[in-house]
Amino acid sequence: MFTVEFESDATVVTTLDESDKFEDVEVIMGDDMSVYMRQYEEALGEYQMIYMSYQQFLDIVSSLEVSSGLFKIEIQNNP
Repeated sequence: MFTVEFESDATVVTTLDESDKFEDVEVIMGDDMSVYMRQYEEALGEYQMIYMSYQQFLDIVSSLEVSSGLFKIEIQNNP
């Protein structure tokens, strides 16, 4: 299960673990093409954060649909 929220400068996707074994994960995609992934760590009392480019995020998403090997994503602009 997940939610999608549109904010003034970002889109926030929150995925909830339906087995309730893991904390929610938030993917924050900024208008500046940056992506933050964060998950609250109860033992530390703070969020653990990963910061990456949108291209890196697309690589991760695309990797779910391919076999092993080296790949490069090329984004085509729509006219």
